[in-house]
Amino acid sequence: MLVRLLCMGLLALCQPALAVERILSYDSDIAIAADASMTVRETIRVVAEGRDIRRGIYRDFPTRYRDRFGNDVEVRFRVREVLRDGEPESWHRKRLGNGVRIYAGRSDTYLSPGEYTYTFVYETDRQIGFFETHDELYWNVTGNGWDFAIEQARATVRLPEAVNAANLTLSGYTGPQGARGTDYDERVGQGQGLIWTTRALPPGSGLTLVMGWPKGVVAEPGPLRRLGYLLGDNLGLLLALLALVGSACYLYTMWSRHGRDPGKGVIFPHYEPPEGYSPAAARFINEMGYDKETFTAAVINLAVKGYVSISCDDDDYTLGRLPSSAPLAAGEQVLLERLFRNGAVLELDNKNHAQVSAARSAHKQALQRDYLGQYFKTNAILMLPSIVISALLLLVIVSTGKLVPLVFALYAGVLVLHILFAYLLKAPSARGRRLMDQLEGFKLYLEVAEKDDLELRHPPDMTPELFEKYLPYAIALGVEQAWAEQFSEVFARLQATRGAAYSPAWYQGSFNSSRMGSFASSVGGKLSSAIASAATAPGSSSGSGGSSGGGGGGGGGGGW
Repeated sequence: MLVRLLCMGLLALCQPALAVERILSYDSDIAIAADASMTVRETIRVVAEGRDIRRGIYRDFPTRYRDRFGNDVEVRFRVREVLRDGEPESWHRKRLGNGVRIYAGRSDTYLSPGEYTYTFVYETDRQIGFFETHDELYWNVTGNGWDFAIEQARATVRLPEAVNAANLTLSGYTGPQGARGTDYDERVGQGQGLIWTTRALPPGSGLTLVMGWPKGVVAEPGPLRRLGYLLGDNLGLLLALLALVGSACYLYTMWSRHGRDPGKGVIFPHYEPPEGYSPAAARFINEMGYDKETFTAAVINLAVKGYVSISCDDDDYTLGRLPSSAPLAAGEQVLLERLFRNGAVLELDNKNHAQVSAARSAHKQALQRDYLGQYFKTNAILMLPSIVISALLLLVIVSTGKLVPLVFALYAGVLVLHILFAYLLKAPSARGRRLMDQLEGFKLYLEVAEKDDLELRHPPDMTPELFEKYLPYAIALGVEQAWAEQFSEVFARLQATRGAAYSPAWYQGSFNSSRMGSFASSVGGKLSSAIASAATAPGSSSGSGGSSGGGGGGGGGGGW
């Protein structure tokens, strides 16, 4: 008998140690307002044993999400009151990485073991999903981050007006994050829905609901409000948009003031190029910049003058230096010296990139020295403020870690904008405009086959010498094929008369006088590509299903 009494006493002493802290019930009342905001009242009845729940409990609530485009979304969360057993309870908040933690209780006050009922009342918004045919609340009622088991969970959703139950849908999910469990029951009434669990939820599990209703019950935010939300939540996106809009306004203003071209004069045909301007100079001024065709036109002009031979073997080009006394135009002397500074033969191959690149650079500098500023202005310096401010804003975005995907898209727009205005801001002077008009007239002569259509009084004879003399200009003005095709019949007659096909003395390679257009395109295009490739250093370029834990709300909690 004594032993029996001792055992019963020991068992009584052990009872507290065997008790388990848990959530007996978790009731959530969700009132949706007409403006799409929500007031949530969560009533959580717990068993505290002084282990984890010593001062009270805490509730974690996520406020930061990512939308399907990777942008940040931050919902409002405002605590209205915290109660314990129906009386106001002290509480404080702590900021978490993706939300807030609300502590119920005081750090200097400890609870006695027993049952306690905590109530959290809070307001939140931007939780409603607006779809084409309906609106819905996808809501994680309990959160999946609780350290305790939840014996029963229940949630009531109330709409701002009575909606026929036949027009409401309600479903849910139970279990850990990502699960699609169905341990719940539900029913809908006039303008409201009720869902509850049919089995206890282990630690780390939760209840999620999905309730849908017809459109028009809750006000859907308009485009401007959505844009305001987007920019308010994404500082990086706002700064990137400022960079784009600010750059566009500034660059347009600079273009209006400094980049508008003088009006064109009267264009009429010329059968000679403007005197004193080489093909390279003509293209440099006409395009208001230097490109590979500028270089190509200069090389071919040197060949026509007898200074350079061009050999082509299966699209592999080799330049050779020849003696000549023909006068050289601005920039041609330095180009000739730089191309052949290491010998009389130069293969247009990547291994000679340094030599070709240096020749191009020297040629470009010579043309800039003679024509830039007098004939046109690039106005590139005007873009500097926009570039600097955009770069500084990007540094701020990077430093704050706000690089959402749309930031990259907006800065791609900033880049495109500056590339576009780098072209638009170029403006010819009055002198340059007059020269461009003359070049336009000469281009008419080069590309029109029937010269009688141009009403030229004394056009030059169509001879091989004329073809070669103006071929560099045709390449510079982009009409080399049209110019060459005009000579097919001329060379066919020469072949019939002389018994031998015409071939330029400065060119060694495949040549068919009956296909002059193909030859000119090949020399102009392929030689330009070979030059561009040879000037590039090696390696510098290179070829309605959901789940538990989803939706808004969520989080979890624990004891402290």
